[in-house]
Amino acid sequence: MKAKELARCGVMTALLIAVQFALGFVSGVELVTAVFAAYCYVCGIRCGVLTAVAFSLLRCIIFGFSPSVILLYLIYYPLFAAVFGLLAKKSPPEYLLPGLILSACVLSAILGVTGLKISAAYQLRVRVMFWALCAEFAALLIFWAVVCHWGRENGDRILLFNVSSTAAVMTVFFTLLDDVITPLIYRYSREAAAAYFYGGFLAMLPQAVCAVMSVFVLFMPLTAAMKKYGGR
Repeated sequence: MKAKELARCGVMTALLIAVQFALGFVSGVELVTAVFAAYCYVCGIRCGVLTAVAFSLLRCIIFGFSPSVILLYLIYYPLFAAVFGLLAKKSPPEYLLPGLILSACVLSAILGVTGLKISAAYQLRVRVMFWALCAEFAALLIFWAVVCHWGRENGDRILLFNVSSTAAVMTVFFTLLDDVITPLIYRYSREAAAAYFYGGFLAMLPQAVCAVMSVFVLFMPLTAAMKKYGGR
């Protein structure tokens, strides 16, 4: 790896830490997804994965070590880098992302109507959140239909849909991955694991909405700036 690429990775790692630290006190709001997505898209998979590992380890040094968090970050962010790096190499099939979104929408609806074995105090809140998540993915499907109908000739619109939808799916995946890793590492009982899942789910919706909005608004300006100042 060239010295320029290493320097680029170091600067981006520091920037990601600064962005996470600056908004760490605001629940459900983060810009790491938008910044890192643009970086991986411009600089490629290799720089993205190296930065992801450096960011994951440095983040734990600054904010404290936790086995579940270290494992979660070391799995999620390199995978995130690979996904957005691949988007730059070759756009996914036209119906791949809508299919994933539709699956998530249907799953959210199913979970919203089935019986939830949790306390009555949380049952209504969780059920409403499932339906709200379903509505978010349904809105993304409508957005995809509009883009395909009126913006097929505009590659930037298709790209914005792809990256925004991917950011939403990856954000949901982050929470679900945490729901698997943490109970396994700390050996939660089945009841405790279910409570942890529903507790984390309440933050999933605002995070997914924030990811879609921030990537949709910031992705094009960020990629343009990174290509101008040191992109590949």
